[in-house]
Amino acid sequence: MENLREFANNVWLVDGPIVRDMGIFFTTRMTIVKLSDGSIWIESPVPVSFATLQEISKLGEVRYLLSATPRHVWRLDAWHKLFPDAQLWACRPTSFTLKKGDLPIAGYLSDAPVNAWSADFDQLEFKGNPLLSEVLFFHKDSHTVILDDLIQRNPVMEGKAVTNLTFKLEGAQYPEGGVGLDMKMTFLNRRLARRSLDKLLSWDFDKLIIAHGVCIEAGAKQYVKKVFQWLEK
Repeated sequence: MENLREFANNVWLVDGPIVRDMGIFFTTRMTIVKLSDGSIWIESPVPVSFATLQEISKLGEVRYLLSATPRHVWRLDAWHKLFPDAQLWACRPTSFTLKKGDLPIAGYLSDAPVNAWSADFDQLEFKGNPLLSEVLFFHKDSHTVILDDLIQRNPVMEGKAVTNLTFKLEGAQYPEGGVGLDMKMTFLNRRLARRSLDKLLSWDFDKLIIAHGVCIEAGAKQYVKKVFQWLEK
């Protein structure tokens, strides 16, 4: 695990432990943003050391904890115990949602940003896939898009032959990465998906934070256009 590191102005990342999901190993990452009102917004929280937790607490009051993709909802449980006064927000539940405990969810994320962070973010639910229900965020000040599972650039892992082969066959391995083959196949309503892609590409972004793999610090919009060419066919 790594300590807090700055990705852009008022945006930090922390890499968490490698986790196993459906027999495949994934790297993990959370995004921390200091909102314009001084409060702290955290998406897809991961386990951190006490020292890193202290660093985060020094940034400001942790007021919002989010899971924007179904496979990350379970992570909110531990952080709810750490910050019981923080609001919990999650993506719309699907049959693929991983949940732990009876979480007091304040609300479900949608295309409309929550008033509390609308000055800092725009957001969209990437539609067209009944299993995904992922919400993407555009941090206006830093021209950064934040996403979790939709696009992946998974690094090659030493000693994980099955995982590496899976990501290679899926088209989700670093350096190119992209939308995994299994995910492409479950976009049953491409009309809705193209509408979501249009909104994503309407944002003025240059950076891309990816939960699973290597982030992009420049030229992110061109990269996103390239990895979604399959949706235009």
